Amino acid sequence: MPTDTLNLENLYQTYKNQIYTLCIKLTRSQMHADDLFGTTWVKVAEKFANIQKEKNPRNWIYTICLNLYRKSAPKWQEIAISDEDVASEIIAKAQDANVEDSMVEQETIQQLQKAVSLLNDKYRIPIILFYFRELSYNEISQIMKLPMSTVKFRLSYAKELLKKEMEVLL
Repeated sequence: MPTDTLNLENLYQTYKNQIYTLCIKLTRSQMHADDLFGTTWVKVAEKFANIQKEKNPRNWIYTICLNLYRKSAPKWQEIAISDEDVASEIIAKAQDANVEDSMVEQETIQQLQKAVSLLNDKYRIPIILFYFRELSYNEISQIMKLPMSTVKFRLSYAKELLKKEMEVLL
């Protein structure tokens, strides 16, 4: 987004769908996602003057959203719905052979959804950002305010946890 057209309305129109999708993935609940989405944009409006024009505004908004989620996540922990899109993305990127039967694929997706939803947030969030939002290690590092090596480790460890969980389930 060019910096000369950077205003709050343009920012909202450009990133509202991406931010709402992130809210859904994080909270696993439409009601809580609506709350997080609204709170995120209120915070963006409050801090809009602080945005660094040379930086990526999407990452700045993702950071705000993730920070708000972390502060309010404990009250949402009991809510659990499947992360269908995340699981589908992981399977689509990970599989190298055709699935013989659509029933097997559907069962695998359901099991992977469950495994992803059971991950601790410090592993689940990078999985969502990397596989669903297709962000780079560097972007995830900036958003989560972590060293890139930590992001790479968490993604690698999360994939190992998911692999072990899937081996047990299959």
